[in-house]
Amino acid sequence: MGAVQWLTYREAARRVGRSVRTIKRWVKDGMPAGWDDQGRRIMREDVLLAELRRRLDAWPPHQHRVRAAALDGEAAAWM
Repeated sequence: MGAVQWLTYREAARRVGRSVRTIKRWVKDGMPAGWDDQGRRIMREDVLLAELRRRLDAWPPHQHRVRAAALDGEAAAWM
């Protein structure tokens, strides 16, 4: 298994395509984060991606897109 990847707020925001402000809000809402030896807030990449997945799964427009894509795939399989 690979080493744990730690990200700063800026790196985390870039990784998931969100703003630094959004990452700070996620941490305020309970996403685990820590501090590095230079006093910067950091988080594990796997925790960040799990939080993104959790939030996407709870977002109705995303659920609609996933269902629509699944239906399109089923229709293509029948052709």
